[in-house]
Amino acid sequence: MREKGMESNLKKINESLFFTLTCDEVGTYVSLVDSNGDIVENTAEYEISDENDLKIIDLIQEIKEDSFFSGWDNEKNELYIDENIEILDYLKSSKKVVTGDMNPIKWVLSGNKIVLKINFVEDDFDLCEGKLLLNGEKDFRIVSDNYVLSEDTLYWIDLPKDTIHILKEMESKFSKPELEKYLTLASSFGSGIEIECLDYEVVEDGNLKPVQELIIEKISQDNSLYLKIGASISTIDYEFLKAHNLDRALVIKDDLKRVEITKVEAAYLDETVEEIVKNIVKHQKNLKIKSSFYVDGNFIILQEKLAREFVTQELLQLAGKYKVVGTDNLKKYSVKAVKPKVVGNFKHGIDFLEGDVHLEIEGEKFSIVDVLNSFKKDSYIVLSDGTNALINRKYMEKLERVFKDNGKSNVKISFFDLPIIDDLIEDKVLANEIKKTKSFYRGINQIENYNAPTPSINATLREYQEYGYKWLRYLMDNSLGGCLADDMGLGKTLQAITLITSLHLTPKRKTLIIMPKSLIYNWESEIRKFSPDLKCGIYYGNFRDKTIFNNVEVIITTYGTVRNDIEYLKEMKFDLIVLDESQNIKNVNAQTTKAVMLLDSKYRLALSGTPIENNLGELYSLFRFLNPSMFGTLDEFNYHYANPIQKENDKEAIEELKKKIYPFILRRVKKEVLKDLPDKIEKTLFIGMNPEQKRLYEERRAYYYGMINSQIKTQGLGKTQFYILQALNELRQLTSCPEMKNPNVLSSKREVLINNVQDAVENGHKVLIFTNYIKSIESITSDLRKRGIKYLEMTGATKDRQGLVNLFQKDKKYKVFVMTLKTGGVGLNLTAADTIFIYDPWWNKTVENQAVDRAYRLGQDRTVFSYKLILKDTIEEKILKLQESKSQLLDNLISDEGATLKTLTEKDIEFILGE
Repeated sequence: MREKGMESNLKKINESLFFTLTCDEVGTYVSLVDSNGDIVENTAEYEISDENDLKIIDLIQEIKEDSFFSGWDNEKNELYIDENIEILDYLKSSKKVVTGDMNPIKWVLSGNKIVLKINFVEDDFDLCEGKLLLNGEKDFRIVSDNYVLSEDTLYWIDLPKDTIHILKEMESKFSKPELEKYLTLASSFGSGIEIECLDYEVVEDGNLKPVQELIIEKISQDNSLYLKIGASISTIDYEFLKAHNLDRALVIKDDLKRVEITKVEAAYLDETVEEIVKNIVKHQKNLKIKSSFYVDGNFIILQEKLAREFVTQELLQLAGKYKVVGTDNLKKYSVKAVKPKVVGNFKHGIDFLEGDVHLEIEGEKFSIVDVLNSFKKDSYIVLSDGTNALINRKYMEKLERVFKDNGKSNVKISFFDLPIIDDLIEDKVLANEIKKTKSFYRGINQIENYNAPTPSINATLREYQEYGYKWLRYLMDNSLGGCLADDMGLGKTLQAITLITSLHLTPKRKTLIIMPKSLIYNWESEIRKFSPDLKCGIYYGNFRDKTIFNNVEVIITTYGTVRNDIEYLKEMKFDLIVLDESQNIKNVNAQTTKAVMLLDSKYRLALSGTPIENNLGELYSLFRFLNPSMFGTLDEFNYHYANPIQKENDKEAIEELKKKIYPFILRRVKKEVLKDLPDKIEKTLFIGMNPEQKRLYEERRAYYYGMINSQIKTQGLGKTQFYILQALNELRQLTSCPEMKNPNVLSSKREVLINNVQDAVENGHKVLIFTNYIKSIESITSDLRKRGIKYLEMTGATKDRQGLVNLFQKDKKYKVFVMTLKTGGVGLNLTAADTIFIYDPWWNKTVENQAVDRAYRLGQDRTVFSYKLILKDTIEEKILKLQESKSQLLDNLISDEGATLKTLTEKDIEFILGE
């Protein structure tokens, strides 16, 4: 019996003890268990030699034995980690920490984040729900301020004290109108969490400014005016920001599908109150009265006499500067908010309707021109009974955009403004002519039913391509121009050739196709392939033959040729002009654009995957070609659209412009129409500079920083542009090819690139490499030769580009194609490749997207991987951040994700060149 007892004791001595983590409503606590997972109360029978584990056991037992720790929150006397943070250091060093299922606990101590995901509640788009997820995908339990537990792993999170607990309380449901406040509050916890809202992009540096408000709270029984000075950013009011001490707001842009983070200056409201008070004092002195108003923060009370003077003489003027809220409360002061009616008769003109139109306000009729002029001056209209009628400013701006002064007693409405006229014309009986004219717009929404038989071509059009052809044909049949803006690789050329073929079913038609010189032979090949009966010829080169215009139906030429030969070409009459890569006429003042505008054609078509690359002025230039009367003069376009949208983020102007161009731009993206196309995965590789490169880069950055700041102070920003461009270009060169400045300095990118390329090649992939500099190509190809990797290269000087493309596509021994970004960004089909490296970033992300789409296009049957190489702590990383903050300006117009602002502000320059 004695021997059996001794065996039992020895067995326990040799057993191991383990530490389990258990989560309850209070928190996460540590328990001591045996190998079966049973709680161990007495450790005297166990032999434990590890000092770290002994310390853990001592802490557990100390809390178990000390009644001080029992109470409302810890009735179990357990070792809760959140109350005993030091235990974590011991647990990390122990090999005996397990889950309740006795699986070893793993530790992930870096690279973790908490993501707040907001989605609509299922089947209820008016209700949102916030959910916290570890690394965007895992549920978790809170262990401490900086540790969370998910399954069998403990993750360290970089968050301030108590933040994770407060955030956890934000997991709730709320109405959509509260979404902006919810996001703004959540973002105040700092960079330790990431926000994902619906499927929207979160963008830094939003440009939305607070709207200052004059709020008429009430007129009291003694006729005193209660006025509050307020402000709001979208649905977020100043009081909310002030109460939570917030200096930034998150604003939902539903039309752009993004969340914009906007900084809020705390002092602006005080300045507004000060300005209003000065105005009140001025009127008080004029009336020679005392003690007639009271100020408390942003709240003001005015006695009746002063209040009436302020309202009639000042408030109505201030309505042009501030948003006036609560005007219905001003009836006692003969001020009234009104909504006019537009009534009148119209008759047809050329490209417009003309008529006798007036506004009806409270039963009184006013000339619409007189009202617009009066509103510009006074911001209100005086009615016959002396009432001052306040009209919504946005409504008046819309009237001004739509109704053009004819210089007579009547006004005219552009045919192109009809999509935005419905909510203005309320007297439908008098709008019969408008209804007749709008038949075109009804038809544009029923293209799939349009009777436009497809001509005989050597291709079977996909469903979306057939729709595109019918859309083009519908516009042409209505003598209107349009831009086919399909994503790269969706067959814009084929759809255009189908349209050209249908046009030339009628004899003696003449079509001119204008394009960059790199696409000439591609177009010729495509026409011969898909419509061999079309007689086409090329008008290009030093020995171009003008007789070709008499011998062929379709003439292929370049933008440069049109510019040089415009005196000859402008005398010719064409049935159709097609502009391929129409962004070549984006600058309305360029000689090439002016030449193209002089060409005479009955029908006009533009093709471009990026019809707008930089700003709204390019949209004006495009439609000046397609439909010349659409936007009037450039000054009118800037006044009505470009300035309100780009400077003020005017939602109504955006929506109107979107409605106006909608019928004339057709854009489809791959994911919408090619469901079977494989994925495109884009990644950014950040690389640290080597010491030699960093020394050279910092030396030149500091030089330019000082020199440019000095130039701006003495010459102004405008006259410093040359030096800014020089600085930006040199610094970009130093990141990618510092050997241009010093042959002994190499870029850290080279080693990273060549290693990645070799790995891709060895795994059976074909690779594209895009760069901006010839010297980079020389360096890269030198490295490829040293590794024995077969490659091809292409620059602007390359003659037979299509031959190189064919070689790369068909010959398996050529694994890598190196080319400049601009050379390879247009008109090439490189689906043999599925791995792409952007060696240095371009200002305009659209150009990069075009380059990537050489491989990610129709015919690709593999997932495409695109890697962008970014040198840390350099201009490249800052370009990336500028792209993120300033991209998608025109996204809401044509769903083109590539638009990037070109103009740099002093703030941008400080950001790029500063330390």
